[in-house]
This record gives sequence, structure tokens and C-alpha cells, in this order.
Amino acid sequence: MEHRCSVRKPMDFQLLLYRQGLPIQNAVSSNIGLGGMFISTGACAWRKNEYLEVEILGSNGKPGMKLPAVVVHHSMRGTGVVFDAVTGEQRRTLRAWLYGGSPEIAGEEPHSRAVA
Repeated sequence: MEHRCSVRKPMDFQLLLYRQGLPIQNAVSSNIGLGGMFISTGACAWRKNEYLEVEILGSNGKPGMKLPAVVVHHSMRGTGVVFDAVTGEQRRTLRAWLYGGSPEIAGEEPHSRAVA
């Protein structure tokens, strides 16, 4: 049974994952929605209910948007997270990426694998 509150779309983002404020791992997103994302982390040792921050990197090395998140599941393929305490500005940017509009993350639009 599907428990998500928003639709996930297949999108590739370069990510940097933080634990307790320290950068821990580079990763790539597989899909993203307003409520969370699946991150291709491989067999990383993230624990269920663990808090982390997901930074979506922008272009030219400029930092993008950092979102607080909680791990809801993990497998050999990656880690599923839900966003926690997302601001209105962050939600508007996510909505623009997912449903059209102009994203404001370092002037770069994410690479979508979805086809119309």
C-alpha cells in the first residue's frame, strides 16, 4: 500500500548527505517528491529514523538547498527519506522543479528522466 502524500518523479540530483552537521557521503537522487526522495546510496549504513540533511548541489560548486530529512527505509539500492521541517521557500522551489516554473537553486534546473 502506498503511504506517500505526494507523487515522486524520477529526477537526478547530485547530493551531499550530512550527519550531525558534518558531510558524510556524496550521492545521487533517484526520485523526488514534495514529501521526500529516494537516494542511490548503495549499501550505506543509514539507520531507520536517523536524522540527516540532504544538500541538493547547484552548478559551479555553489551550494544549493539543504533539507532536513529522516530515513524511513534503506536497502542495498539506497535510502528512502522524508523531508522534515521544510520551509515555505524550500517547498516552493521543490514545487517549481516538480510541476514547472523556474527553479531558483544556483540557476540550474535538475535533469529529469520523466517523459511527457
